[in-house]
Amino acid sequence: EKLANGGVRRYRYDELGRQVACEDEHGALTQYQWDAVGRLLKVIQPDGATREFSYNPYGKITAERDELGRVTRYEYADGLHLISRRINPDGTQLKYRYDNVRLLLTEIENEVGETYRLDYHANGLIQQEIGFDGRRTAYVYDLAGHLLEKTEYGDDGSQLVTGYARDAAGRLVRKTLPDRSIVDYTYDRLGNLLSVDDGHWPLHYEYDLQNRLTAEHQGWGTLRYG
Repeated sequence: EKLANGGVRRYRYDELGRQVACEDEHGALTQYQWDAVGRLLKVIQPDGATREFSYNPYGKITAERDELGRVTRYEYADGLHLISRRINPDGTQLKYRYDNVRLLLTEIENEVGETYRLDYHANGLIQQEIGFDGRRTAYVYDLAGHLLEKTEYGDDGSQLVTGYARDAAGRLVRKTLPDRSIVDYTYDRLGNLLSVDDGHWPLHYEYDLQNRLTAEHQGWGTLRYG
């Protein structure tokens, strides 16, 4: 891989296409070891330090040992394969809870006992979330599941509303921010994003015939790819 500074980064893969080594532009080598079913077992840093991973029979990570030998462990809800607890190297815990019907994540309890709560619409989309700091954010969607409105509630009862307007294909064409400023989006006939205009510093994009991004223009500056 040719880097912008002229350096070269090299990668090596095994017969199954898994990356087994990466040599940076300075010659530092990072190595990767995998098990027979494609799970990453060990990362060996250029200085010889290692990070190791363990898994259960279902392929879920159960432990991670970092370069300093500190171990983080992961536990899962019985029969669900959903993470229920992360035990940090210092013994503190992060807990996850789910509803019993749709198995959607409903609560996270952090290391100091604060909770992050999630409520859902009937279709499984997030209706509202209440952060660790107690602040609430609510969401409204159209019938196709596209986000139409986000409302952030302040401690003083204030509401910051962000609106999202979409075209018939569901693509975002206008975002109205809480201060009523507007950001417009345009696309080409293939659905590639052509421009983002906030009224101050519009961005414009160019693509090649394979729909790969080739250039970004903003103000007097241009960034080209490939």
